[in-house]
Amino acid sequence: MTELAIGEGRFRLILRALDTDGNGLVVFLTGGDRPHLGGVSLAAPPLAGSGGLSRCDSWDLTLPGHKDKELAARLARQICLAVGEPVSVNVGIHIDAAASEDIIRVTENAEALVGRFIAQYSATPLPCQRTSISKIDIP
Repeated sequence: MTELAIGEGRFRLILRALDTDGNGLVVFLTGGDRPHLGGVSLAAPPLAGSGGLSRCDSWDLTLPGHKDKELAARLARQICLAVGEPVSVNVGIHIDAAASEDIIRVTENAEALVGRFIAQYSATPLPCQRTSISKIDIP
C-alpha cells in the first residue's frame, strides 16, 4: 500500500492506494473537516479488439447529496490513462462552509497528490515492487 499526504489543517488530503500487481488499483482520497466516502469512479482501458473507440471507459457512483464523484471521475481517468490499468477512485472530502476558493484549493491539492502518486507508481518497474508500504508527506 502507498500513502501520500498533502496540505495542512482542513486542506490536508490523504491518498491511499492498493495495487494488484499490475492488474488494477484501488485509490482512496479523503480529507477536509470530515473524511468520508462520497463518490466512486471506476476507469478502465478499453478491451482488446474494441476498436479503440475510447482510451479509458469510466463508471461513476455517488451518495445522494455528495459532489465527490466529480473529482473521483476526473482523477480515475487521469490515473487510468497514465498507468494503463483499471482503477477505482473513492473520494470523500468535506470542508465545512466551503467557499469557492476552498474548493479550488482542495482540487489543486488533489491533483498534485495524484500527480505525485502517478510519478511514484510509474517509476517502479516491477508490479511486485509496488506492494511495499511507503509514506510520503508533501509540504
